Amino acid sequence: MKWFSFTICLVVLNAASCEKETTLNETTEPPVIILTAGETKVSSNGNLLAFEFLDMITQDQATSGEIKNVMISPLSLNLAMAMAWNGAQGNTKEQIKEALGFTGITDQDVNGYFRKMMETLPFADALSKVHIANSIWYHNEFPVKPGFLQTNNTWFKAYASALDFQNKTTESLNTINSWCSKNTNGMIDEILDKIANNEVMFLINALYFKAPWKDKFNKADTAPMTFELSNGEKSIVPAMFKSMKTENFQGEGFNSITLPFGNGAFKASIIVPTNGTGLERLCQIIASGNNWENITSMSRTSQVDIYLPKFKFEYDLEFNDLLKGIGITDAFDNNANFTGIAEYPVGALRISKVLQKTAIEINEEGGEAAAVTSIGFELTSAGPDKQVFRADKPFLFAIWEQSTNAILFAGKVEDPLGN
Repeated sequence: MKWFSFTICLVVLNAASCEKETTLNETTEPPVIILTAGETKVSSNGNLLAFEFLDMITQDQATSGEIKNVMISPLSLNLAMAMAWNGAQGNTKEQIKEALGFTGITDQDVNGYFRKMMETLPFADALSKVHIANSIWYHNEFPVKPGFLQTNNTWFKAYASALDFQNKTTESLNTINSWCSKNTNGMIDEILDKIANNEVMFLINALYFKAPWKDKFNKADTAPMTFELSNGEKSIVPAMFKSMKTENFQGEGFNSITLPFGNGAFKASIIVPTNGTGLERLCQIIASGNNWENITSMSRTSQVDIYLPKFKFEYDLEFNDLLKGIGITDAFDNNANFTGIAEYPVGALRISKVLQKTAIEINEEGGEAAAVTSIGFELTSAGPDKQVFRADKPFLFAIWEQSTNAILFAGKVEDPLGN
């Protein structure tokens, strides 16, 4: 089985006031985003969780035999889950806190980290466009606590709107999906296809990223390349080529390169398994020890001949089982305690579905990616100086911000043609 995994970290400011437009002739040194010890812990845990999720998805696909490209956004998921966490109480809150790496950090520090990311990432690179938006949509008869809305507006700039889910269901769906499309530049035009009778609220994050390569590939150099799929079959794919000095790292069972976007604040790391390492094992390797930190901070710069497939795909995922797998169980059952959202008994208000849709395109010019995460709530009662880096088999990829190492997106590519 062959896997391509791309991890992207992308932060986008609130649609109402947090979008940055730039001109492509603006060249500046990217700023350094300073994180406290607690904020660094939240960021690091989120990055490792991305590869843990990729490992779980890879195992599920291997079991089912449905092998396909995957991309998730750990940043988008964490932003949405943090909004839900602000309404959780008791053991429900503690489970979310422990699973997402918030343990030992105050509520203010956790919320402060996400606000800092929202306020800094969109301005980290004048040549890159980053947009983050958060929203809260609830049924107009659902008695949401004003304090919950205010907290998420203060820290996440979350736009809140009451809609008639029961009598104007189609209109409500169109309103929510239009918001998603607008805040992802049309890349994600629908996150919800229905609103169940017992669903009363949706917490939604939208994340969008677009940037040119710092050193673009020449389209004339793009040529067919043989790509070995996970099942051993061969596929002919269009591969970009460039010989350039770039960051690269060789670890046990993998080889990686890191390519900068724009002025260098955002980067894409491509991770190819070596020595017979499978993609499932590669996810485990990157999620353990210091391997991700080594890729982002210990890479050396040398001349590399790069062969990288162009790719474009969309992916959607229900996160319920994955979140339960890392210890968030109460939020989905009769033990759910979201009394910080509304005055209902424990177990009466719980999470119905956590959905995420992503889309990405990588070509000679650069990269464009987007993610939307929706949380629904329901009522119940080192090598030689010159190397060759050939991504001719399934690999992992990540898009991340260089001073915090925060991952915006993560995924895998089984087949660059998307078959």
